[in-house]
Amino acid sequence: MRSFRNEHVQRINSYAGLVRDVVARADEIATAVKAHRVQVVVGCSGNPFDLPAAAIAARRLKLPFVAYLFDDPVYQWEAGPYRRLARFWEKRWAARAAKVIVPNEVLAEDVRVRVPRASLAIVRNPVDLGQIEPGGFGSVPVPQAGPPPTAQAPWTVLYTGSVYNAQASAFRNLIAAMERTGGRFQLHLHTAQGEAQVRDNGLVGPFVRRHDHLPQAQALARQREADILFLPLAFESPIPEVVRSSAPAKVAEYLASGRPVVVHAPRGSFVSSYFAARGAGLVVDQPDVEALAQALNRLSEDAALRANLIKNARAAAQEFGVEQARAAFSAALGEIG
Repeated sequence: MRSFRNEHVQRINSYAGLVRDVVARADEIATAVKAHRVQVVVGCSGNPFDLPAAAIAARRLKLPFVAYLFDDPVYQWEAGPYRRLARFWEKRWAARAAKVIVPNEVLAEDVRVRVPRASLAIVRNPVDLGQIEPGGFGSVPVPQAGPPPTAQAPWTVLYTGSVYNAQASAFRNLIAAMERTGGRFQLHLHTAQGEAQVRDNGLVGPFVRRHDHLPQAQALARQREADILFLPLAFESPIPEVVRSSAPAKVAEYLASGRPVVVHAPRGSFVSSYFAARGAGLVVDQPDVEALAQALNRLSEDAALRANLIKNARAAAQEFGVEQARAAFSAALGEIG
């Protein structure tokens, strides 16, 4: 009994400490806002304190509050005290929010279920299309994605970015699929994760090559050189809700690259739904190794399919341009009364 009481007291003290952190953060935000001519307070997701703290500061200063969500503000935390805290605060900051901005339709649906009265706006995670094509997006003809220079050379399947549990099971499926194709495809990873961490996530085998992280400009160039780009999200993850609504920054980069994309992500996720709806990539939305192997083979054998996917992807990429995101953000703020 004493042990239960001690555990209960410790939990209460822990939550009280987290609430104090929110209040202290609200004090900091309010002080900073007072020093500037601010008309709207925008709080962003990313830690469990900023959204509620920004809402509290806005209320104190009698300013409109906008919540800008990059990921699901509750389920981005694994089950435990932070998720419980985020769930507790969500209804409170949402009640104060004049507008809730999200990066895609799937996260909008998820927020709507939990906060039915939220006024939602979609602002896609943008990419500077001019950085991909300095002369202006679409000004340079896109080379067709053809076979490797020699019949013996494997097709290059490229992934650039972090490797962790939000992609691990999809990568394992890809490696199994490449083994079934007898070495026709080879995965090249450019990541900041070291060799040991990459191996811990199951990325091992004769057809896997790890390379160091590349600066952004070099990563974009490397994407344009690949035969196939791979966009994975895990089918087995401790945060399936975040996987469902995730909108990785590389989505726009891949769309604009002029390379065919294979998407391996759960059915109903934003990534798989978006690429399928626009015909912008070959989508395998089940953890099916054979289906993934067939998708790779289809891309390597069908030039018309590759060309059509690239054309559709390039058209879709324009939805993620900086100017479009800026206009959508301005329109959302303009709706605040």
